[in-house]
Amino acid sequence: MRRRRFLQGSAAAAGAWFAPFAHAAPKRAAGRAPFDWDGPPVAVVGGRVLVGDGRTIEGGVVEFSGSRITKVGPGPATAGARIVDAKGKVVAPGFLAAQSQVGLVEIEAEEATKDLGRDDEHPVRAAYDVAEAVHAGSSLVPVTAVEGVTTTITVPRGGVLSGRGALLDMVAWDHRGIVGRRGVVMNGRLGRAYAGSRAATLALLRRTLEDARFYRANRRAFDRRALRDLAAHPADLDALAGVLAGRMPLALAADRASDILAAVDLAAAFRLRLVVVGGAQAWQVADVLAEAKVPVVLQPSHNLPTSIDRLGATMENAARLHAAGVAIGIAVLDEGHNVRNVTQEAGIAVAAGLPYDVAIAAISGGLARIYGVDDAWGTLAPGKVANVCVFPGDPLELGNWPEVVFVRGRAIPMETRQTRLRDRYLRQLREGAP
Repeated sequence: MRRRRFLQGSAAAAGAWFAPFAHAAPKRAAGRAPFDWDGPPVAVVGGRVLVGDGRTIEGGVVEFSGSRITKVGPGPATAGARIVDAKGKVVAPGFLAAQSQVGLVEIEAEEATKDLGRDDEHPVRAAYDVAEAVHAGSSLVPVTAVEGVTTTITVPRGGVLSGRGALLDMVAWDHRGIVGRRGVVMNGRLGRAYAGSRAATLALLRRTLEDARFYRANRRAFDRRALRDLAAHPADLDALAGVLAGRMPLALAADRASDILAAVDLAAAFRLRLVVVGGAQAWQVADVLAEAKVPVVLQPSHNLPTSIDRLGATMENAARLHAAGVAIGIAVLDEGHNVRNVTQEAGIAVAAGLPYDVAIAAISGGLARIYGVDDAWGTLAPGKVANVCVFPGDPLELGNWPEVVFVRGRAIPMETRQTRLRDRYLRQLREGAP
């Protein structure tokens, strides 16, 4: 399912799109967010606008100034705005990639280039904040952005609780600015993640949550060494405060129906905002998920029974869950290099019965809502971050990729290490070089 796009338009053509909007490093005004700046307003006009919440505006205008959207709707554009003519094209929000490792990995097969966490460490490391490890100079940042995936929810791996994920906007080489929001999700997993036993894994997770609550109520006694041993380090227990308060969702990877039901029961007992990740057998317990209002983030192409936990996996998982009333997100799971294929995954879900507008929302506004970041990301709406893409046609069609991408209101160069390699060898072929 790997999409090869070595036949994209030339780097020169991409540069023609970028050039009118390229300007010097942003000037940040005092009191603004780190990624805000002053700059001329831009208006993308005349396109078919996919808002990201299920709505479509024909011949609409998307206007932004600095890093924020100022107008979405019918024309005309504001006088003096720089115009991007999108007539006959599709304008979409920058898509989101959930449960990603972009910014944490460069070469999957080389440990020295990975900052993901390992299974031989303590199984509870909730205090790990992935924002501290992100590398904005990763080649995967532009590779992801030029495909229209402008935002990732980047999470660590390993253990039962692997740590806190961060929202990243694909701003290459901006090491301070790439993190749009820290601590958006606590990442973990069920199944046989601890001691080779799903029962042991669940017991450890339950005890950790109980101890986090207990520790916060008895911190002074702990400092006096007057408490029993706890399931995890105090820093890890402290990091779970947002989860227990319902401010931060707990994303648990679980494929087997029994694990999913156990996660739902755990969430009910502790009043957690649960997100099920993977959910190969989620369709089998869709009624329970719908009643508990627990969303599922899944990968439609994971439709084969590759393990005993994935027996019953089906390409119709997303469609069946949606029909049952379960909120869904679509992602490329456990992968850094190919999260750009999330539009392809959404297209697979549509082919398997998911309504088109739901599939678009599952990689934009609906997915942002699942992670609680829909106040600023996910849809084209005034006040939201200006991540905007212009496609020549349907974004879910395999042969369509963006002609121009704005990240935080700035057009990015439509060039990556991959396009430079392609152009190098195409040039050699044309010149007859060996």
